[in-house]
Amino acid sequence: MHALRGLTRGFSMRNPFATRLLPFFLWALCFALPAARAAEVIPPAPKDHFNDYAGVVRPDTARELNQQLTQFERDTSNQLVVAIFPRMQSSSSIEDYTFRVKEAWGVGQKGRNNGAVLFIFSEDRKLFFQVGYGLEPVLTDALSKRIIEEEITPRFRQGDFEGGVRAGTAAFMAAARGEYRGTGRTAADRGRRVAFGGGGGFMFLILAMIILGVFRRLFRRNTLYTRRGRMSPWISSGGGWGGGGGGWG
Repeated sequence: MHALRGLTRGFSMRNPFATRLLPFFLWALCFALPAARAAEVIPPAPKDHFNDYAGVVRPDTARELNQQLTQFERDTSNQLVVAIFPRMQSSSSIEDYTFRVKEAWGVGQKGRNNGAVLFIFSEDRKLFFQVGYGLEPVLTDALSKRIIEEEITPRFRQGDFEGGVRAGTAAFMAAARGEYRGTGRTAADRGRRVAFGGGGGFMFLILAMIILGVFRRLFRRNTLYTRRGRMSPWISSGGGWGGGGGGWG
């Protein structure tokens, strides 16, 4: 307030016309700040544990999953919610937006914060799993990432949306009970067949280094040159997707 008064006096001394406009500027600013967030919509809290607002899951499947999640809360007192929307109604990141939605919904028991929400935006091809503080010891970031990578997104990419939702819901309930262990591999590990361990792993590592050295020498001899420049005869590609959420496609 003192700073505002000083600013007003400064305007009065330098530009009386600007001082007359200052109240209108402050009035416009008060309306502009809420308008900046007006583009974001926080949907009302769902009535059920499983909520398909995008209509991508069969009604009988939705009822079955809702019954499972309801019984899970009765058995454990932990509340898991699945919410499927067509698209995000916010220009912010999916992590920030879903956090605000979860907090507005008040998922979990009061004082325990033992709720979690699996957000899926089908048309945006994005999903994120928000976990309350009370469930973080069992639904860790690493475990949530594994479930998303191993249970949900592979099925989504194959067009089995319902199967991905089923598998993800079952896996998160099992994880909250401490029963989910997964396959022990991430998406980046697929195709890797060799497990390193003990003396055999050490010997294999030495052998791999020797083979790598041979390939490097062959690489120097067999490098191809084109009009576009240097091109290796061995091409490898890879990549992965992870985190508490992301996209598929």
